[in-house]
Amino acid sequence: MKKLLLVLSVSMLVLSACHKATEDSVTSQSTSREQQTKEVTNYFHCLADSYQKALAHEKEAKDTSVQSPVSATVVAMEELQQSNPTDQALIMKNYSDFQKLIQYNTEKWQEEFASWAASMGQSYHRLEHRNFDEKNEFIKKLETTTVSQKRVRWNIFGVSSDNAYDYLVLDAYYDNQDKHFYLFTLKDGQAQVLHADKTLETVSAANFEETENTDLAQGFKGFLLKTSVTRENEPDTDYSALADKIKLAMESYSDSSGERYKSASLATYGRYYGLAVPDQMMQFGQVDGVKYTFKWHGYTAGLGEKRFEILACYVNEAGTITDAQVHFVEFHQPILEQVFK
Repeated sequence: MKKLLLVLSVSMLVLSACHKATEDSVTSQSTSREQQTKEVTNYFHCLADSYQKALAHEKEAKDTSVQSPVSATVVAMEELQQSNPTDQALIMKNYSDFQKLIQYNTEKWQEEFASWAASMGQSYHRLEHRNFDEKNEFIKKLETTTVSQKRVRWNIFGVSSDNAYDYLVLDAYYDNQDKHFYLFTLKDGQAQVLHADKTLETVSAANFEETENTDLAQGFKGFLLKTSVTRENEPDTDYSALADKIKLAMESYSDSSGERYKSASLATYGRYYGLAVPDQMMQFGQVDGVKYTFKWHGYTAGLGEKRFEILACYVNEAGTITDAQVHFVEFHQPILEQVFK
């Protein structure tokens, strides 16, 4: 049975020490997308803009409490859903894919793909790119391609002209000598490896098909499950009914303990214990010394195979740093445990 979190756990976990804030380098500045406001809002580009602007702001104002890139993206997603109520499912798909794109580990997959290619006696070039680059020449090359003889809509490294795109391209490799071209993609959230007998120069005329190499296909799927912190085919559960009970329980517990607790959410941002909450707390969190993956309303972070689902997060405003990790321990407290009875 899946474990759930209240104050980060069904058994109640308490933050005992925290990781110091770390800086993320800004790999690219958000590009101008004036066209998206003229007719149809491009959901993916809106999310990317919010993320990159917050990333740049966080870099410039690293000593102050500013909205984190992840929180900014969540807020942008919620605002898009409010402004476009008939497209809520489509916006959530764009948000989920955006999350997977920024979590995708390019260098690590390059190592694994090179190992596979060597086992096949082949050598490939990676198509160099950066995410959200609208001037990438590969975008034009793919516009005329097909998949299984059908025209499709592409989201290429975070650039798409259609909200209802069919494939999100995460990576591309080619071998001009033997005429192999591979696209590593997501289709409806599922890993899919596409192949065509083309070179980089002739790829614009390609018809892609799913690769027949099951080792490569399963290897890529397993890689995404291992390195991205999301899980496929797992619907979100609505635990909103517990929100009021959790709030009342925390108020009662605060009164009885004489301590003050601050409620945190994905749409808010602050620094407590010297780290960003919830971003770094989820990213570096360990439970009893074991790394976990944490999920909260569609956002996931952490690198553990096991996971917790967060229902609510409350932070003691008087907390202090005791070491360089984020440690949670099981905490049994009758007032809090009443929430689940």
